[in-house]
Amino acid sequence: MSKGIMIVGYGTRKGNLESILEVQRKRLLCRGWKNVEIAYFRVSKPTIQESLDKMVKDDVDDIVVLPYYIAEGTLTKELIPDKLGIGYLDEADLEIDGKTVTIHIAPAFGNSFILTDIICDRIAGADGDLDSGILILGHGTRHRSQYNMHVIKLNAERLRNKGYKHVTYAFNEFCKPTIKDALDELERSGVKKIVAIPLFIAMGLHLGDEIPEQMGIPSYSTGGDVVINGRTINIAYTRPMEDDSRLTDYLDQTAREYL
Repeated sequence: MSKGIMIVGYGTRKGNLESILEVQRKRLLCRGWKNVEIAYFRVSKPTIQESLDKMVKDDVDDIVVLPYYIAEGTLTKELIPDKLGIGYLDEADLEIDGKTVTIHIAPAFGNSFILTDIICDRIAGADGDLDSGILILGHGTRHRSQYNMHVIKLNAERLRNKGYKHVTYAFNEFCKPTIKDALDELERSGVKKIVAIPLFIAMGLHLGDEIPEQMGIPSYSTGGDVVINGRTINIAYTRPMEDDSRLTDYLDQTAREYL
């Protein structure tokens, strides 16, 4: 059997997801993987079907799909498997162009402590400390599992266990608390500085426009001074998870578990 990896991202019109996935693809190739392709659910190219067709044409018949997503949800559990032609399954054999192809779908980053470690590094890079206000930002979800919410809350709890005194979380949409409510909570705690860390994969409209507007900082900025309940507080707005090399380790190790 010829083995291969398909890294699947959501797609982007304005963000840096495409460059992130290309970095990860090159790293996996340099770690010795022979067949590594990128695919996108929407907007960007190649599509999932296009990458699958290419891999089959290249005689790859054992494929692990690595969703480059923070958490499980409708996309990873339903929509991506459907585009691969395996329904709601996470593993199946398909007949494609007269060939039997095995598809495995690995989980998203989810509960991995790697995400927590990256968050801590983002705090350090923003000159934050255990006394800073920490705001973990999530996308939010409508999936019945509420797994995106679970991952955000889990990382907030891990930071509290590490000794951070003022930690909260908020969501851009779909879930509570709102960003405004979270900022109010941190202001009432008396913090002088807030470090806002987006637990997202990449930059884009959500992180560049929508969330800064809700926080009162300039679009596509690293933060600024804002007035919350009449008090001026500095918000440091960090980068998302992007192409951190520890995520490469996760992809590499996960692929080895399946192939």
